[in-house]
Amino acid sequence: ALTMLTHDDEDIVRQRACRELGKIVSRMPKEKIDNFVRRQLWRLNPESGDHPFGVPELLGEIGNRAPEQIASSVPVMMNYLDDEKLRPGLLQAAGRIGETIPEALSAHVDKISACLQDQNAVISGNAALALCRIGGNASRTALKAAGNDTREVMIFCEKEFRKGKLAEFAGQGCTRGGGLCFIPNREQV
Repeated sequence: ALTMLTHDDEDIVRQRACRELGKIVSRMPKEKIDNFVRRQLWRLNPESGDHPFGVPELLGEIGNRAPEQIASSVPVMMNYLDDEKLRPGLLQAAGRIGETIPEALSAHVDKISACLQDQNAVISGNAALALCRIGGNASRTALKAAGNDTREVMIFCEKEFRKGKLAEFAGQGCTRGGGLCFIPNREQV
């Protein structure tokens, strides 16, 4: 049942399910984690015929808790960043993984930074959150350039929805410390 909830249309349900399933999977033996991650990566592939909604977020949660099991999968995940439907979840995953192993994302900071310019505030917002979590000089430089973005976004952070300007959220501490923090795909307040 928890696996089914990782595909839920409601962002908060999907995010929480991914978070809980990520906790469970990360406690499995390494070979089982590897098999699970491999199956999820296959689901991202359009040839799988599967619906990959929620897969990136789930991989991000696994990567946050079992970083050594996901590091080699990061390049594969980032190859799908051009897919508009997967992009918000992939950016969230990049941020969660970047909290524990920022070096796995260092080769992808430019690609993530490019998402800051997206007209869709969900994309640019999740890119900003990912860069905050990844840290490093390249991330800080990209965030400074995007620091004037005054678009209003809804953010779920620290157990509540809040609305504010994208530039305000980009530098807030709620992106660190493992809190569930994301820009939802639509307003659900």
